[in-house]
Amino acid sequence: MNKQGIYIYGFVPNACVDNIKGLLLKTDIYAIEYKDIAAIVSDTSVVKIEYLNKEELARLLIDHQQNIEKLMSYGCTQIIPMQLGTIVSSGNDVIKILKNGLQILEKAFKIIDSVEEIDLAAVWSDFSSLITDISKMQDVMNFKNIIAHKSVYDEKDTIAIGKMIKDKIDQKNNKVYNDVYNSLMPFCVDSRKHETMNDEMPINSAFLVKKEDRNLFIDMIDQLDIKYADKLNFKIVGPLPCYSFYTLECKVLNKKDIEHAMRIIGIDSIKNDNDLKKAYRTKASLMHPDKNIDNSNIGTDSFIDINNAYKILLDYSTILKQAPESTNGELLYIVKFKD
Repeated sequence: MNKQGIYIYGFVPNACVDNIKGLLLKTDIYAIEYKDIAAIVSDTSVVKIEYLNKEELARLLIDHQQNIEKLMSYGCTQIIPMQLGTIVSSGNDVIKILKNGLQILEKAFKIIDSVEEIDLAAVWSDFSSLITDISKMQDVMNFKNIIAHKSVYDEKDTIAIGKMIKDKIDQKNNKVYNDVYNSLMPFCVDSRKHETMNDEMPINSAFLVKKEDRNLFIDMIDQLDIKYADKLNFKIVGPLPCYSFYTLECKVLNKKDIEHAMRIIGIDSIKNDNDLKKAYRTKASLMHPDKNIDNSNIGTDSFIDINNAYKILLDYSTILKQAPESTNGELLYIVKFKD
């Protein structure tokens, strides 16, 4: 393989590395260790994920998830996934990420030691029958009757009926979601609501389940399955790594961009976030387009530049708090969990 970089799958406590030695010997993945944490990586010929087509991206996703889940199958249950497609130039860059993310990784490992992710989806068994039932509701029929007796029927009327039915579907889906959520959350510490494929899917959520309550969580889903018999089909996926709650991402900052941002804001160092915010507000108020209507030399672009500079410096401030000793190089890494 023509090596272009290092692909990062995720992070584990060093104590887990012994458990996965058998897997490391069988595959091309390996561990890069820093203090009590190891990054699980492999060499890659991919330069940037943006260059991949759909098929290549799909293969990368499968490889990413399979390798992470293999780690779990070897007894390494404490694994924090890295964002899909994270590629760095060298092992030194991996170490920088480990250094900057050390504190948040250590905190996350303590949390995920006692929890696991279980994903739950539900779809209506007979969606067409649901639409028929909604269409027969009295207020819907009354609305249709009013439109039917209009002298002129146009496209707006069709849209209005469609919107009314859509609102009814949303109400039913929200009612089901709230019932399921309230039934399951006593056994969880958190949840994430994912985007649903369409109106036929009232639930597509991830639950961070207490390991000690996993059986109670599954039992409750069985009870919900009985409650919604012939109406909803439930699908459970997991236990999984905590993809939805603790996937790490990193952003690269260039030292030159930081220096340029400081010049724009008008500072030469960052003492704390409050001082940075004051400097930003002062500069922004002077350059705001509303205050410079008669000054053609000051445009919207200047105000946007100030906002962008402020965001860069907020990220830089985070790095200063995470690992100030890592700010000497040209490329700096800000490490955080995905929102």
